[in-house]
Amino acid sequence: MHSVSISPYFASIICTKNKQKFLLPSLNKHHRNLQIRAMRAVVQRVASASVEVDGRIVSEIGPGLLVLVRIHDSDTESDADYICRKVLNMRLFTNENTGKGWDQNVMQRNYGVLLDGVFGAMMKVSLVNDGPVTMQLDSSQPSKNTTGVAEES
Repeated sequence: MHSVSISPYFASIICTKNKQKFLLPSLNKHHRNLQIRAMRAVVQRVASASVEVDGRIVSEIGPGLLVLVRIHDSDTESDADYICRKVLNMRLFTNENTGKGWDQNVMQRNYGVLLDGVFGAMMKVSLVNDGPVTMQLDSSQPSKNTTGVAEES
């Protein structure tokens, strides 16, 4: 089982192999006018990462993935499910048993995922890139069909 706890001010995520769930924050009304059509995540493979708020580290990980997420009022739970599923299953790590690169995901390696922060707070995000490897995910591309219902992948 793989789980990640997130600050209640930003977002919450509980991820296991069989179930993904995000609890999204309520966003301010002034964000509603933005023309954002998808939840976007920038994923970086890291040797370590941390988030500091008001001079205090609120979250940190060793090897794993740092995920920076843009959310909007129009985002749904299916957008969050899609991003969570994709992040947890991205094969960005070498299989140490076979030596095959780009073969294992963060759960197989038992690595951390840092997706944290305090919504609206000034944060200092520190990271040591491993690669560097940076990927971008948008929830609107393959996750939605014409009815707006999430498709299984």
